[in-house]
Order: sequence, then structure tokens, then C-alpha cells
Amino acid sequence: MNRFPSPTALAALSLLAFSASAKQPVPADLVPARNLVFGEENVDQRNGQVDPEKVIFSWLTNATLAASIKGHVVLLDTFVHRAEVVPGRTPFVVEDLVSLRPEAAFIGHGHGDHADNAAWLASKLGIPLFASAETCIELRADAVRYVGTGALTNPNIDCRDVTSAGSHPGAELVKINFLEPVASITAFRHLHSGTSYPESGEPNPFPITPVKNIADPRDPDMYPPGVAHSFTTRGPVGGPISIYYHFVVRGDHNFTFAWHNTTGDLHHGCTIDHQPPACWDDMFPAEHIAANVKARIEALPETDLEFGSFVSLGYAVNGMRDPIENSAALKPKVYVPIHQTNAALPTSSLYFKVAYQKQLEQMIPALTPEQRPEYRWMVDPDDYLKPMVYDPKDVRWAKRHERHGDRDDD
Repeated sequence: MNRFPSPTALAALSLLAFSASAKQPVPADLVPARNLVFGEENVDQRNGQVDPEKVIFSWLTNATLAASIKGHVVLLDTFVHRAEVVPGRTPFVVEDLVSLRPEAAFIGHGHGDHADNAAWLASKLGIPLFASAETCIELRADAVRYVGTGALTNPNIDCRDVTSAGSHPGAELVKINFLEPVASITAFRHLHSGTSYPESGEPNPFPITPVKNIADPRDPDMYPPGVAHSFTTRGPVGGPISIYYHFVVRGDHNFTFAWHNTTGDLHHGCTIDHQPPACWDDMFPAEHIAANVKARIEALPETDLEFGSFVSLGYAVNGMRDPIENSAALKPKVYVPIHQTNAALPTSSLYFKVAYQKQLEQMIPALTPEQRPEYRWMVDPDDYLKPMVYDPKDVRWAKRHERHGDRDDD
């Protein structure tokens, strides 16, 4: 299923845009913003171009990342944990995302801790948003609300439906051509996390006592709250419909990465809006929805890097099972956990790391080496705006077909 313009058309538009921009002066705020987010060493100081040979990520807060895909800057989610008027715990302000001038924003799902600021940014920059049909409805309504507060003058935004309204998880496999010919994007509806059935009787019974989620009492003194922007809302409200995105960067070793800002139950399809005893598979037993989603993940091209939520609303019942099993289905070389600062307390990252390590050790007898990625943990706020630079030419990202002389059909 293909809902978006052809690669040829987009390539032509990109060339026209590049020709037009080449004749225009570089905005004064562009280079400082890109230096802040991607590191001065990765940015051309004359024009703000981010290294066109690399894939670079920068963690902004929660599940929100800025990504430069061979020089094409996009946002993965738009939420900012502390939308202050001066940098505080979050070492930038929302206006810095405007100055960054991303080409698009990809929204995982519509809850406020992911889609906040999306409509505002889309209107300010005239960029497209990619989200589920239901989330796009809410984002368009968000733009109207912003106009009502005086934060925007234009309520019209370009929100592009990735999945159809009412479609079930795993039912539609969509190709997004926005970054062609630089990168291909595959997307499908994922499972938002939710309370699941306990492990007893499950195919993978690896229970673990949940690690206590402890708040650091020093936090308010170390990071005072500051003053929030008036235009920052906590909408939209209709948010559990989640999209899983997978990117293949063309050329070199076809560097690939996945990004999903929630991590659901691959056993029964239990989600935040379909919890026991009415989980997806309970409601639609003939469709085998959980198995369909797992099959979608397993069928994705060989993957180098996964940015996946380590927070699961099933944690109290099944610990870190869901994040581990989602990675086991994808089999990435590297796993970077996201979805910190919201749903998990800002100071809890390392407690979750301990729980992840313990449960991974318990599950190792049932997991092959390929299903156990190298994990690169991040801690709020220490790792905000620390560029993660990946060179697609690095031999580590060589695919199996390259190592064995096979042909790649992707």
C-alpha cells in the first residue's frame, strides 16, 4: 500500500527546493540550532548542512529524537518534557525546534507526551506530519485550538494519514516515500503498551519482581520547574493508535533503523485501550492480531539500530518482557531505549536498566545471540543533545547478503 508521492516526483521537488534555497541567505538561527542539536563538528558552519554522509540522532526528551538522515533533518515525535522559556533541565527551548528547520515530523501516537507541539511546529514551518488517521484528526483540531490561544494564525496543517481510520494493528503495511531516493520508510500500526495477562501459562514464563520506581528527592532543587510556554498544550487527546516506523538508508550498507515510541504485548495484543479481558485477540480471535504485528516486525529488513520504548504499562505484571520480546522479533544489532521522563519518573532510567539486564539474563536460554542486541542505555537529562553518529559505510552494518554474496531484494 502506497499513500504518498512517487520517488521520482519527490526527487524532482527536492532538487527544486535545493536550487531555490541555494539562492536564499542562510537564516541566522539555523547554524546555531543545528550545532546545538547535532554537534558543531557535524554541521557545515557556512550553510547549516548536517553531514550528508552520516546518520545522526539526538535525544531531545522522552521518545523524541531529531534525526539527520544523510543531511535530511526530521523529527521523530515533537514532545518536549519541559517547554520552558529558557533552557533548564531540558537544555533547549521549543523555538530551537523551529530554528532547526526539520523537513517533516513522524508521530508515533497521539498522546500528549509524543504529539505535543506537532501542530504548532507544522504550522510554523509548513512541514508535513505523518501519523495515523485518527491522530491527524486530533492534530488538525490542535491547530485550531492553538489559533484560539493566539499562538498560531494559520490553522491549516499538512497531516498525512499513515494508516486508515479504524484499521487494526498489523493490518496495513505502508510505504512512505517522503525521503526517497535517500531512504525508504515502512510503517504499520503497532500495539500500544497496556496491562497484559500474567506470565503463568505463557509460552515465555520469565517473571521478575519489578524494580521500585524511585523519585530522587533532590530533583526539584537541581532542576527547578521554570516557566512553560503558553502555546504548549497536553493534547491531542485521542492518542493510543500507534505507528511503528522502519527506515532503510539507501547505498553503502543500507543502514537501517526502527523507531517505535511504545512497546506492546506480542502474546495477546493487550493494549492501553484493549486491556484484559478484552484484549485485541480476545475481541478478534480469528484475526490473530498480536501474531500479525509480530510477523510484521519479523519480516522487516535486517536492522542495525532500534529506538524502542522501554516503558510498558504491563511492567507490573511481566516486567521488561515486552521490550525484550519486541527486540527479539526485530533482531537489531543495537538497541537504544527511549520513552523516559514520562510514564517513567525522570530519575528512574537506571532502575529500569537493572530490571532489563536481570530479565534479559533470565530469558537468554530461549533467545539466540541474534535476538540479544547490544544495548546503549540513556539517562535523563545527561544524554540530551548528545549526537549519536552512525556511518553507513562502517563494515559493522554490512548485511547478511553482503557477507555471503547473496542478492538483496529490498
